[in-house]
Amino acid sequence: MLPTILLASASPRRAEVLDSLGFPLCVEAMDIDESVADELPVGERVQRLAELKAAAAHERAWTGSGAKPRWILAADTLVSLNDRVFAKAEDRAEAGAMLSALAGTTHQVYSGLALIDGVSGAVNSIASCTDVRFAPLSTKEIEAYLDSGEWRGVAGAYRIQERAAFFVERIEGSFSGVVGLPLREFYVILGQAAYPL
Repeated sequence: MLPTILLASASPRRAEVLDSLGFPLCVEAMDIDESVADELPVGERVQRLAELKAAAAHERAWTGSGAKPRWILAADTLVSLNDRVFAKAEDRAEAGAMLSALAGTTHQVYSGLALIDGVSGAVNSIASCTDVRFAPLSTKEIEAYLDSGEWRGVAGAYRIQERAAFFVERIEGSFSGVVGLPLREFYVILGQAAYPL
């Protein structure tokens, strides 16, 4: 049986992906001050934010009286269009503005991962970048998508694995990275950390 991973993420999608691959999980979302990485290029930013979330989870777990997880994984995802960064939309209006901006364009989805060995404290981190091309979208299409509520809680205000798949003309890179957990990169850092697969 694979060793348990503490997933420092509020994303149910990340937990679902890991669970489907047979990784035993415990989940604990981490709130950190994400503004500390605002000045970094987007690829470095998501990687740094993942490192900070993993470090916060490691510190909380290892200074508390509960179980001491050996493996702590965190992730962060951002969408970028022409140097404009889209995190999670605060409300429907902001989500609509994001979708309008992304419509008919090729944008980038960056996902960063960090894995901490809780015993040694060693950190392995990595980031992926995927190009996503959206078809032009009508106001009616955007409003219907907003009505679905899928825009809530995700970078760029869309979920590629759900109804937003209808908008995608082309993807170049990691589909799982757009979902928020780039699996090739995850496999790479598992190997770097000597996680026993």
